[in-house]
Amino acid sequence: MNDKIKLIVFGVIGLIGSFAVFVAIFWLIFSMRTPDASQAAPAEGEVQDQAGEVERVQARRDTTVPGGEVMAYADVLGENIPLEPQVNGYHWATWGMNTEQVLAGLKQESAQDIQSFSPEGRNITSIVALNPDNLRFKVEYRFYNNELFHVEIFYSSYYRTTSFNAFLLDRMREYGRPYEQYATVDEMGNVILHAKWDTEQTLVELVAYPNGRYSLFLDRQLTIIQLEEQRKSQERMQY
Repeated sequence: MNDKIKLIVFGVIGLIGSFAVFVAIFWLIFSMRTPDASQAAPAEGEVQDQAGEVERVQARRDTTVPGGEVMAYADVLGENIPLEPQVNGYHWATWGMNTEQVLAGLKQESAQDIQSFSPEGRNITSIVALNPDNLRFKVEYRFYNNELFHVEIFYSSYYRTTSFNAFLLDRMREYGRPYEQYATVDEMGNVILHAKWDTEQTLVELVAYPNGRYSLFLDRQLTIIQLEEQRKSQERMQY
């Protein structure tokens, strides 16, 4: 092979080698900047998993804390939600009133159907007003040693189209933020919603039944503590 042919061969080989080096460098740079499909797919799947977990957490919150979204409204209406409300009974019926005072208050409300009864062997008396107005179909006042300590309010069908959140927000304007919200299921499979308040003088519980039926229960803290201490004392005497 003469020198001219050798130069041509070596030139071609050098050209091919340079092109191969250039291709290798270009592929290396491109692969560092752009992940392959096998790497991109898990990242996308991870984002979807995170979004799904957020939705699952939100669903659990809405299930275990009925009406939880009303707290957002309470933040907006913060000036209307008392932080430490003074709850000393139910409307005009304050804790410690005797039966005569409550009966007089019911007459001022123009309540017509009023009943009273006392279970035998107990220092508890109940006064029940049926249909005192179009908002309530029953209100029961209970007395321990002739002092008012418990009130039950059963609301009428007037509120049947009112949502739980709306009804809860109205109670929050009066009793503040509830310390507990939860749901129970009765023997028929109906979901019952609860909200509870614990103020200095009063325990309050709101119960929402199916078909828009609502009840409110209020207890005097002092009397509940006394009754609990009495129960414990009787148990100690038995043993």
